[in-house]
Amino acid sequence: MSTDSGSAAVYEFGRFCLDLDEHRLTRDGQPVPLTPKVFDLLRVLVENAGHLIEKDRLLKEVWSDAFVEEANLNRAISVLRKALGETAGERFIETVPKKGYRFVAPVRLQTHGVPAFREASGHPPVPADPPNHAASRNRLHLLSTRTVGIAAATILGLGAILYLVLGRGARSGPVVATGPSTHRQVTFTGRETIPTLSPDGRRIAYVSTQSPNRKVLVQEVDGGESVEVFSAPEAGGLRWSPDSSELMFWARGGEKTGLYIAPRAGGGARRLGGGPVVACWSPDGSTIAIAAFVARKILFIDKLGHQQRSIALQGVNGFIYDLDWSPVHGRLLFVVNDDAERPAVWTIRPDGTEQTRIYTASSEIAAARWAPGGEAIYFFGRVNQTFSLYKVADKPVGGTVPVATPLISGLQSDGAFGLSVDGGRLAYSRAPYHSNLWMVETPGPDTANRARQTQLTSGTSVIERPRVSPDGTSILFTMGYEGRTNLYTIPAAGGPPKQLTFLNAFSPAGAWSPDGRSVAFATTEGGKARVWLVGADGATPRPVSIGDMSDSYDITWAPGERPLYQQTGNRNFYVMDPRTQRERLLVKDSSVGWMGSVAYSPDGKQIAVSWNRRLDGRYTPSLWTVDSEGAAETLVYRPTDPNSGPMIIGWARDGHAVYAFDGKRAANRGVAVSLGETVTDVRILKVPLNGGTPQTVLSLPFDEIGSVTMFPDERRFLCTVYTASSDVWVVENFDVTSDDRIARRPD
Repeated sequence: MSTDSGSAAVYEFGRFCLDLDEHRLTRDGQPVPLTPKVFDLLRVLVENAGHLIEKDRLLKEVWSDAFVEEANLNRAISVLRKALGETAGERFIETVPKKGYRFVAPVRLQTHGVPAFREASGHPPVPADPPNHAASRNRLHLLSTRTVGIAAATILGLGAILYLVLGRGARSGPVVATGPSTHRQVTFTGRETIPTLSPDGRRIAYVSTQSPNRKVLVQEVDGGESVEVFSAPEAGGLRWSPDSSELMFWARGGEKTGLYIAPRAGGGARRLGGGPVVACWSPDGSTIAIAAFVARKILFIDKLGHQQRSIALQGVNGFIYDLDWSPVHGRLLFVVNDDAERPAVWTIRPDGTEQTRIYTASSEIAAARWAPGGEAIYFFGRVNQTFSLYKVADKPVGGTVPVATPLISGLQSDGAFGLSVDGGRLAYSRAPYHSNLWMVETPGPDTANRARQTQLTSGTSVIERPRVSPDGTSILFTMGYEGRTNLYTIPAAGGPPKQLTFLNAFSPAGAWSPDGRSVAFATTEGGKARVWLVGADGATPRPVSIGDMSDSYDITWAPGERPLYQQTGNRNFYVMDPRTQRERLLVKDSSVGWMGSVAYSPDGKQIAVSWNRRLDGRYTPSLWTVDSEGAAETLVYRPTDPNSGPMIIGWARDGHAVYAFDGKRAANRGVAVSLGETVTDVRILKVPLNGGTPQTVLSLPFDEIGSVTMFPDERRFLCTVYTASSDVWVVENFDVTSDDRIARRPD
């Protein structure tokens, strides 16, 4: 069915029309934005409808100007399927395992105005029904439940591709295509992150991770040297003052923990007090609003740090992720989960009245900002391992259900973005990453006191949460992308992975049974996060838990037949019997802090746990033991550094010590990692239970680590090592739907 692409060829299939001359795909007459490579991929498939196109041919025809891996093709097919809105009842592309792909929808070709019909099956032509242009317009479908990411997508779309919008159920509404937005790279070292744009649009501020300390830097968007404003072990939360003269940020580590304001030229930073918080400026720059992460209230302070007042928030739960203050009508927006653990965007007046939930999502909302006219809100929503920029009306017309319009999709970003006050420029960071499994062996007499490193997996996916089988011969891990992961095993010495589960769901964590014959794992299969069991030989999996599981998906297995999994809220664990499905909570009082990373002692009588628990009036990450019945709790290790956060790895074989790893936070990688964040400068500690001094067993020689586990011999450790880069980009003309820009950027 091939045709000369230089001819005026128009293909129609279902409700779609593919015009090769205009390089345009429409659905019911409305544009469907595609990146050039995805468009070319669709063209080749449609031109050869009904025929198998092998992978090698697709790679040569679509990526003729570059060498790419087969993974690029697989991801492009996935993006194309989402753009076409494939469902179980409406398929366009058939996968021929190990061979290639076939376009299976009936296709009608129009050349020079003369229609020609052909069935994708290759059978005699049967005219397809003409598109119903009077039918309802494109529908925005519900995303899968909130998840953590796992395959590193490399296609960074310049236009909206995905029509899956964060929301509660399928919602009708027009999808507005993006115009010719321009993306421009501003930094080039691969170590810059968390950008924000000055209100006048002329300067960019960001955090550099090139040195051991994080540096807050400022530079001109149009070029020039960067200026160091501040340096600390950790920094974030960058926000410009309304007049673009000052920068606010938080720092952590050493003596520098607090909220700061500094001149944009550097020097003279003044500390306002406190610690890491979400904060923003009032429109006139005289007041700062602070959302204490879990306090369920917003504080107001002046520029000297003096508290003025506070307002309480209703119906919210968990961390407050972002905060912004509109210069138009003076209302605040904030991002926090509701009582049902659903991410949501809210607004409220500074006096605490008129708290309104504007939009409810089913996946992470990382950041949000008011549009220039104050009539709409932009937000970054997670779609698998990428983020998309959406726009939602502050007050939908006629009280209709709010619909979020996708503006830019498929961004591998850290989730932060900034806007100029006129809405003409947007800044974000491109931050692609992937991870692989490495084994590190503690130094021995024959290794010249150097740890031996062995890479066990390779590729550009995300591999996480490894677990070693009880006999030390096999490794269990998860691989995939946020939204869909499955369990795999490899021999302890390395080798090709063997897939253990085949679910179309997010299955980010697994644990071996004590006899090594079964695996308990967390999965969203069926629409709810639960614990399932599967045989180590890949036998049919089955659900076994009934309680509400945390989105950290933390799971372990006790000696015997009692898996543990984390309760929603991250404050407790369920102890369950998979045979009877009876469950009980591990500790009696879960209000004292947040628990994670548990491990049973060899005799099964004690449980080691990482517990961010209130000590001496403040929450302190520390290590505890709890007896298996949850009746007695004992503090084992309290780090001297309040910013430390040790995580349990496992027990010593003699039961007299526990192993843990600790380090500085590196990056937010979603819930594929146990607590969402990776770490750097990682040390493996052996902590005696008798109160003795912890011993540093090993310092891991990697820049960024996700999870750590160990072999039964206590000499070999497994870790997920991340390869990542991050640079700041600026987008011009990112929202062609906006007609209310309140000022033009000065020339």
